[in-house]
Amino acid sequence: MILVDRDQMRAIDRYAINTLKIPSICLVERASLAVLKHINLNKFGYFAVVAGVGNNGADGLALARNLLARYKDVEIYIVGDVAMASEEFKINLASCETLCEEIFYVESIEDLENMEKRLANVNLIVDALFGTGLNRTVTGIYATVISILNNVMKYKVSIDLPSGLDASTGMDLGEVVDADLIVTLQLMKAGIYEREAYKKKCVIEDIGIPQKAIDSVLYGLVN
Repeated sequence: MILVDRDQMRAIDRYAINTLKIPSICLVERASLAVLKHINLNKFGYFAVVAGVGNNGADGLALARNLLARYKDVEIYIVGDVAMASEEFKINLASCETLCEEIFYVESIEDLENMEKRLANVNLIVDALFGTGLNRTVTGIYATVISILNNVMKYKVSIDLPSGLDASTGMDLGEVVDADLIVTLQLMKAGIYEREAYKKKCVIEDIGIPQKAIDSVLYGLVN
């Protein structure tokens, strides 16, 4: 099994996007469909997607859009400054705004209380707060959001890795989402592999990054 740390995964993504000219938005869409494969749509019908404003959040919004397209009930909670969001996030948010009536921006104590109350009604929560890029302790409203997610006894799916986990070391960067399922994208993250409790809940899904991108970064092989 190939393990990658934060920097290696970032470099592989960049090679695929910048050198092999695979649009980042395509990788986001593939990621969302990869996660969708692991959701039982006959069992679960009411979803909450909790998204940060980076590309992990973009994956979450793309998943929300795909769920909405399948006539599922979806609530979206956005944590972070949308003005600073990735382009992929903004594209998927615009699409979600045409389909979803329940988009909440979590900024205040009142917003947190509303989210906690409403999450009691859903039956699956998607964690799309942070991806592999997280390299600092989770604090402030983000830590509170993760604490709320952990206190709500609902099935939780994390995209790529549980928010709050260091992708390289497996250390908890403060609060970490206690996911029931982790769908990690393309390659196993070293931080997940280091933690047996996370590893046993994790599945790896190919999102179409060419082997050439992986070989070029990990082995210096460029044809």
